[in-house]
Amino acid sequence: MKFNKFFFAAVAFAALAMVSCKQKNEPTPTPDPTPDPTEEAPEVPSIAAPGAGKTTIAIYAKECPAGAYLVGDGTEAGWNEKDPQVKFEAVADLENWYAVTIDFAENIAVKAIAIPSDEDVPLSWSYQWGKNYDPEDPGDVPEGTENTKILSGTGDFQYENNGQPKLINVADNGVVYIWVKNWAASPIIEAKKLETAWAKSAWEGSDWYWKEMTAKGDGVFELYTRWGGNGINIAETENGADAWYPDPEKIGEPLAGDSVLVTFISEKGTVGSISITLVEAGERPEVEFKDVTVTGVVPEGWEQCYIWAWYGAPSVNVFENWPGAELEIVDGRASYAFEQVGTPLSVIFSNGAGAQTSDITGITEDAEFVIADYLPAAE
Repeated sequence: MKFNKFFFAAVAFAALAMVSCKQKNEPTPTPDPTPDPTEEAPEVPSIAAPGAGKTTIAIYAKECPAGAYLVGDGTEAGWNEKDPQVKFEAVADLENWYAVTIDFAENIAVKAIAIPSDEDVPLSWSYQWGKNYDPEDPGDVPEGTENTKILSGTGDFQYENNGQPKLINVADNGVVYIWVKNWAASPIIEAKKLETAWAKSAWEGSDWYWKEMTAKGDGVFELYTRWGGNGINIAETENGADAWYPDPEKIGEPLAGDSVLVTFISEKGTVGSISITLVEAGERPEVEFKDVTVTGVVPEGWEQCYIWAWYGAPSVNVFENWPGAELEIVDGRASYAFEQVGTPLSVIFSNGAGAQTSDITGITEDAEFVIADYLPAAE
């Protein structure tokens, strides 16, 4: 189980985590800020080609107070939006233009994440470049409705999570110019306490979803629920820009399945402190450690395969960062041999390009799974 994405990122950027299971099966998200269709596109500058073996990505963004990072496949940063390594730099003599040059790779699939103006607010997929989303038809992006638009150069957008764009098909020795009309959420942070708060986690041990918290006054919010053993996202509104709390303070040694009181204290927007207090203990599952090999029959078209794994309650992640271990694909199969891992074991297979299985749970011995059987049905 793990942190998202989104995730989207994600962020950005998303998954930017993560948690004991990736944030998945999300409800239809609230559209990002609506772009002004009458806004004139910026003039595309002429940035020198980077040379063979390199590619340059340039973005135009008016709302970019602290700069931005690039994250994604084919770069040294990967998808860890919490600790990105590739930063856009302001282009000399070009207002609101930022650029980054990276090694070219065929599998480059990247996003940009704005850096929040307040250093206390962590990077997250909430601040990735805005989605291109038509609420009436998520598969269509009418001209003028884009939050993020390619102005010039070689590159395409691949969409995930209802319109979040990933840049692909960039050129060796090429420059691609992108207009970021809006970020998914504004990176300009206001220093005030929340008046409303929503919490997202794997409540009741189910898929991730949002619950509205009860305001107690002066930035304090409470939620009585059954804990799923995961970290928690906090946002001002359902599906809004969120802060991720991977390890809330635990009072009374609560475990997954227990009835708990979740308390969030807002200090500056979604930045604050969170605790989980045991109300009533649930069943305590036993964990047995053993060697287990898990194999996935890889779907046609997957060029990469990763495995994420966890066990126990509260959940223990086997790998440090999503998407986990990259597997070698041999004759259409990919395997990972876990040594003295906790069982029952749960896993997720993913391809590093947005596709991932649902949770595959209850593994207690060597097992093989047809990955396609656990992928979401095509819409």
